[in-house]
Formats: sequence, structure tokens, C-alpha cells
Amino acid sequence: MKVLYYGVHDDAYPRNSRIRGHLAERYGARVVVAARSRRRGRLVRALDDARGLWRGSRDVDVIVVSEMRSSHAPWAWLASRLRGALLVVDCFIGLHETAVLDWGSVRPGSLRALRLRLLDRLAVRLADVALSDTEPRAESLRRLGGSTPVVVLPVGAPAWARDLPPTDPGGTLRVLYYGNYIPLHGTETVIEALEMTVPHRSVELTLIGGGPRRDGIRRLVDRSGLSASCRFVDPVPESDLRAAIAESDVVLGVFGDSAKARSVVANKVWQGLACGRTVITQRSTALDELQVVAGARLVQTEPGDASSVAAALVAFGRSDHRPTARTPGPVAPALEALVARGYASLDAHLGAAGDRR
Repeated sequence: MKVLYYGVHDDAYPRNSRIRGHLAERYGARVVVAARSRRRGRLVRALDDARGLWRGSRDVDVIVVSEMRSSHAPWAWLASRLRGALLVVDCFIGLHETAVLDWGSVRPGSLRALRLRLLDRLAVRLADVALSDTEPRAESLRRLGGSTPVVVLPVGAPAWARDLPPTDPGGTLRVLYYGNYIPLHGTETVIEALEMTVPHRSVELTLIGGGPRRDGIRRLVDRSGLSASCRFVDPVPESDLRAAIAESDVVLGVFGDSAKARSVVANKVWQGLACGRTVITQRSTALDELQVVAGARLVQTEPGDASSVAAALVAFGRSDHRPTARTPGPVAPALEALVARGYASLDAHLGAAGDRR
């Protein structure tokens, strides 16, 4: 099997890296990566992307449109039909939900918002197979996509995220946030929760990452009088996250107030659990299967409620506040079993792709 993986923004990003690895391992596929153009000028980038799509799709059996590039699904559909290839679109990140509902950078009801919603719908409807990451999000895509099959591929944890020695929560509680301070993560809620927590126990919050919203979070920390409890660290390579998790008692998930935030399972949730750490994140039906596997290691808080997050931090490790759910041993194998079920569903659609030519 030959596969074109089109529009990749970062070939080390866990989502497309894992899918490419599965295709290579399961099918012995030769995967050609067509990276997203970085050239200056919108027209120049568009022509460069189109050239990469056409050249890369020669003699392929499958074209996969990478996460964050679903707006290019119409062009990928045309190439797939001219080449006789199966089209798979990873709808991991929706255009409308991100720009309108999450970031708020596009006004709801505007022409641009309607255009983004149309592109999301086209991405699903034009695909032979669409991909999502959780069942609630897949259901939303099915309503958009009509008869297009939607396969849930959980994010999962990379190979480096495996069980670490336990920590001793008896002293200062070491809490870890990593990411780019995007609205999905609800970092403001985290800071508000920390302000409620410090009167009750000693806490150190390490925040790893960059992005345009980081300075605003630093100012919020200063205004809240939490500078002594927070340590800001510049972005690190993914391979260094294991060491940061090892030094932490708790890994934080997402606490945003958008519909997207209430339906995703972030990379850090999978990674923290696979490393054997307690993960605190807001409640979502997308977490149902993980909760069964992780037991007390997965603590869900009420959406948008900083006091609920603070209560979870205060209670962590205290014998009189132990969760009633069973705390399992290493959970990484069970997490991998959940992911494997999703990829088995994908295989059911791809199995005949090599015979299409």
C-alpha cells in the first residue's frame, strides 16, 4: 500500500505520527508526507500545496488529509477521484468549533463563520472515511456527514509515556500544566483554582509552554499573588515531557468552557495516565471508557468550576479524602487496548484499499 499523508503541519505531532506509524506497521505501507507549505503569500502557498498534493498522490492507494487541514478536503477529494484512491479525512480539529466557539476570533453568524461550517461539512461528506478522536465528537460529525462512516481513533499515549515510579504527595503538591495556553485548556480557571487551593495546602504549579496567551497568564498569576507558587518554563521537546511528568504528582487536563472542551480527551490526559500519574480534568462523556480503566487516577471536575478543581487539588493524597473508585496498577496496557479497538475499526475500512487499483 502507498499512502499520501497530505498537509502535515508537524510530522512529530502525536496525532499524525501515530496514524502514519499504524499504516506502516499494519500494512507495510510506504507513507509519503506532503508537508504544509510555509512559503510567503496565500496564493503562493495554495499553489505549492496543490503541487505537493498532485505530485504526492501519484500511484497512491490512500490519501489522508491531516488534522488542521480539513479545509483542503475538496482538493484532496478531486485528487483522490482522479487517482482512484481512497480519501480519509482526519476531522480531529474542526474549523468552526475552533475559530468561532473556542477562540472566539470569528463572530457567530458571520459569513466567515458560515463558510467555516460549510467547509467542516464538506470535509466529512467528501471523505470515504472520516476520523475523529472521541465518540461525542464522532456523533457530531455523523450528523454533518450523512452516510460517510466516521471512525473514532483515540489520541492514545506515545511510547515514551509509560509507568513511572510513584511520588510522595506528603509535602508540597507538585502540579503540572503543559500546552500553549489555548482557550481549550482553560488556564484562567486553573489559576483561579490555585488561588483557592494555596490557603489550604502547599502547591507548586509548573507551566510548560509558549504561545501568544502566555504573557496574559503570567500577568494573571502576578495579580493573584501566586508568583511564589508558579514556575513558568519555556516549551520543551516532547521527549522531555516524561521527565517533567516524573517530577509531578498531578497532571492537569482541560478546563475550557466551549463545547469542544467538553468533548475532547487531550494528549496530556492520555500521557499523564499512561505514566501513572493522577490526572485532573473536567467532566466529559468522552472520558467514560478511560474512567473505567484509570479508576481513581482520573479525577473529573465540574466544567467551568474553579472551586471543583481546587477541591480536587486539596483532597489529593489525603487519606480522609481518598476516592472510592479503585486505583489500578499500571494502566498503559489497558489504555493501548482502547486505542487498538479504534484502529481495528479503521482497518475494516482500509483493508481493501490496496486492491482498488
